Amino acid sequence: MNKKTFLIFALVLLAIILAGCANQGESTDLSAANTKVQPITAEELRAQLDAGLDENTVIVDVREPFLYEENHIPGAILIPFAEFEKEYEKLDKNKKIILVCHMGPMGEASGQFLISKGYKQVYNLEGGMRAWEEG
Repeated sequence: MNKKTFLIFALVLLAIILAGCANQGESTDLSAANTKVQPITAEELRAQLDAGLDENTVIVDVREPFLYEENHIPGAILIPFAEFEKEYEKLDKNKKIILVCHMGPMGEASGQFLISKGYKQVYNLEGGMRAWEEG
């Protein structure tokens, strides 16, 4: 296993563990609105970008800086997953937050964390940058 593959594997595993920890002690009542991370496809996000992303939407890339520098969605800001719990407060709770990672799990975990902190409009790019690059 090469270094990059190992790093991605380790980060995905960490995301799964953190997602489980974020839900401990929290209400499991999912009947309330906006208690789950909403999926968004690469096609839907492209359509929004083509129409002009409104000022109430923020795209957040949670990948490592070197991956962000290689390629990222236009207009996305970088908050690496490893720093997300320290940096999330930079995000406005009143805005729609679209999370992007390499394949989806770290975005999902970051989204669950945001919801646990009271964020309401949280989306995760299905398939992450891999889906974005394939589309």
